[in-house]
Amino acid sequence: MNVWRLRVLALLLAGCVEPTAVLEPGRGADAGRVDAAASLDAGAQPDRGAGMARDLGPADVLVPDRGAVDVGVWDLGLLDAALPDGEARDSAVADRDLPDAGAPDLEPFDGGPPDGGPPDEGPPDPDPPLCEPLPAACGPVTPQAAQEHHLQPLDGCAFALRRTGDVAAAQAVADALAERTGGPRDLLEVLGDLNRQGVPGVGAAAADRLRNHDYGGVRWNAGDVDTDAWYPQGITGADDAFADGHPRRLLLVSWYDHADDGVEKGSRISLLDLTDADDPRYRHLLLVTPQGTPQAPDFGPLLYDGGGSLHAGGVVWWHPWLYVADTTQGLRVFDLTRVIRVSHVDDGARIGVDGARMDAHAYRYAVPQVARYQLAPGGCAVRFSFVGLDRSEDPPVLVTGEYHRDDVLGRVVRWPLDPATGWLAADARGQVRALDAAVAAQSRMQGALTWQGDTYLSCSSQTSGLGRLYRTRAGLESRVTAWPRGCEDLYLERHTDRIWTVTEYPGDRDVVGIPRRAP
Repeated sequence: MNVWRLRVLALLLAGCVEPTAVLEPGRGADAGRVDAAASLDAGAQPDRGAGMARDLGPADVLVPDRGAVDVGVWDLGLLDAALPDGEARDSAVADRDLPDAGAPDLEPFDGGPPDGGPPDEGPPDPDPPLCEPLPAACGPVTPQAAQEHHLQPLDGCAFALRRTGDVAAAQAVADALAERTGGPRDLLEVLGDLNRQGVPGVGAAAADRLRNHDYGGVRWNAGDVDTDAWYPQGITGADDAFADGHPRRLLLVSWYDHADDGVEKGSRISLLDLTDADDPRYRHLLLVTPQGTPQAPDFGPLLYDGGGSLHAGGVVWWHPWLYVADTTQGLRVFDLTRVIRVSHVDDGARIGVDGARMDAHAYRYAVPQVARYQLAPGGCAVRFSFVGLDRSEDPPVLVTGEYHRDDVLGRVVRWPLDPATGWLAADARGQVRALDAAVAAQSRMQGALTWQGDTYLSCSSQTSGLGRLYRTRAGLESRVTAWPRGCEDLYLERHTDRIWTVTEYPGDRDVVGIPRRAP
């Protein structure tokens, strides 16, 4: 039984009730508390255990990254390539409430035939939760009220997912597409073909907001910082993907397209190499959905089933898969070992196969979707606004959550993973039942993590358009750290013990991390 569930059970048995919520500014574990009405978001929250403020220059000066960890530099070199940017689009878009449909099925993570055939039996899924058969009673896990700043435990068994579709068929089509240009690439092979130069450090607004923390980060190039055609959302990295980390300091960031030019381009990811903090480099890859057959393969953009680009509000790199949040349905899964190099990058309006041409909206690489997880019949409804990973659990778990704009009833749900396959761990009925859940008791959640029983919540625009990072656990009041404007998903870089986010607004876009602190 995992740590969080034990704590939940103990709290329920004890009938714990906390006093009226107050928040503590981020001034170290022994700092005194202040009333919630106090000026918590002035940015003056010294993180005594994580380094103190740096001096700031003029408002338009970029501040260098002092928190980066040097893990060795590989010489890559830059390649010339088309750098597509789209048309104008509004960034303040809430998660869409759109329908979704079924999809394919995947091969095992370790073992099983590479051609997508029947997998080996292998060991059973690791300790899936013991839950009653569906349908579940949804009233107890659909709260009508919650005390703000107090995490409220729920029964995870009411939430269930199932994997749908034919993975082997999707992989076969992806392989046929890749063979047109020399065969499939692994994501890590793309590291030798990064074509964009990032800017070390973060912008003045984020630096001011985090001035009392040992922050560090990077900015995109000028075109990606300013474009209003694409908005960054999700973030993950090599410490999610690999149990022992990776020699290079790598991040993946998801973006979604507004399509003001009339062309729905779907979603993309950016592979960002921060191994040399003074020389950050990256490349965008388009997320695509395979179509057709191996004899007549094709692909299209990543869209909701009802139309419109998938929001891609959160991502987890769980090698070899990329899990992407699908707002109302569950999760999409992409195969990072079957990256497709397309033949043409000269037309941003084209996608798919046309004779000898293969286009991906002017992106050189496309990453194919090969599976989906959707809500299981009889389970309780829950949204998937973002997704994170907890590697402090054994086995690790996925963490998903809900964006609620004007109330504190958004829920965080944790799902079991099977390290032997990379899939979510299903029970004998083929269902993935949640390990546990909680009402987060904070509005406007954009990301969530759990680590050794603690919960971290990234919340946007709660006061004066600024973000807050909440640190909490069941039975404690949430404590707050200043967080940048436009904050989104969360990623824990374990080897530096830093929590990262990405900010979305044009002209003010940062990839930024600070040291993790306990509640």
